[in-house]
Amino acid sequence: MLLKNNPIYILLLVPIILSSRSLVDFHGIESADKDTSYYLFEFTLSNKESRMVFDFSGTFESGEINVRLTGGGYEVIGNYTEQDTFSHNNIIFGPLNNSEPIRVQVQTTKAIGEWTIKLTESSSSGVTLSFLVSGILIIITCILLLIKWKVRSGESFIYPLLDAAAWFISIIAKFLFAYWLNTPILEFIKSALGQTGYLTIGSLYIGSLTGIFEIGIALVFVLSIKKLYENAERGIGYGLGAGTIEALLIGFSQVGAFIMLITGSPGSDNMITEYSSLASNTPVLFLVAPVERIIAILCHTSSRALIVLAAAKRKQIYLWLGFLIMTGIDAVAGYAHLAGYVTTVSTWWIELALVPFAILSIIIIIWYYNNWSRKHAVIGSGRTTATDSL
Repeated sequence: MLLKNNPIYILLLVPIILSSRSLVDFHGIESADKDTSYYLFEFTLSNKESRMVFDFSGTFESGEINVRLTGGGYEVIGNYTEQDTFSHNNIIFGPLNNSEPIRVQVQTTKAIGEWTIKLTESSSSGVTLSFLVSGILIIITCILLLIKWKVRSGESFIYPLLDAAAWFISIIAKFLFAYWLNTPILEFIKSALGQTGYLTIGSLYIGSLTGIFEIGIALVFVLSIKKLYENAERGIGYGLGAGTIEALLIGFSQVGAFIMLITGSPGSDNMITEYSSLASNTPVLFLVAPVERIIAILCHTSSRALIVLAAAKRKQIYLWLGFLIMTGIDAVAGYAHLAGYVTTVSTWWIELALVPFAILSIIIIIWYYNNWSRKHAVIGSGRTTATDSL
């Protein structure tokens, strides 16, 4: 009883409560030994108004397979008869009730081959709570990082706000450019280079837009406001601005989604359906956004710190390294979108591909502190300014 009242115990239960529940995960192999095979799976959903995610695929040399789903408030939920090679991914059924069991009947006839069926339950209450927990985690992370920087540096919050302003301008500029030119440019790349070239060059193009607009406008701010590179802490504060403002907007949008769901606003059903589809491939999906934001904040901070260092030490190599970091992380994200991985594989694999950028950013931030020297700053001196050099 004491354990159940312990906050740590409750915390450990959160991932279980918010995760999708596996109902069926079966792999069948059919041979010529039997003309007909029957399989029956029966279960009851844990929550009313739950969705059920259905994945069904296989490859047969001969014969056919039939899957019939009934119950959960419906006489027939779904009925599929397939042969040869087939695949049904992330099909959402529901909402369904939990007052009557669901039966899944599978029959193969003269079949030779393999097949897989997977069913996952995603409860409306779990999805709703996931948005809230995810949003709160993001907001708390941003607040703690900004407070830690403020306490350590003693500097004004104006420096993160300046970067937030630069980021906001760059996002508008990038959006307008992409709105008018992304489709024709990507279509040209695909027609000229084929699918492989489209995925490779197209993702690099998407990533370069982030490097050009975000790093470019951040540089303009640094060169225009020389107080930004008077000391190391201001450079870090400037770097935190873009990462935290972007994360806070996402965090508050998650909380907004939670409010929409609990009030039953228009579009709520679509939100639950889309989340359920992603959750069927991604364990503890509610943690993806907070982890992704931490990675993004690190990359934003290191890249902006490099811009500040480039101005302070008059070395363009730091500027280009910052450009490559931001281009790289969005190129990876762009590749995942262009290849369709966002809806077909666990999102954790995409986040794993971004981890090297986060590790590099941590190394850069430590190196930045260790290599900063006030004598390299040119503020107030009669020497050539960083603006002239860059």
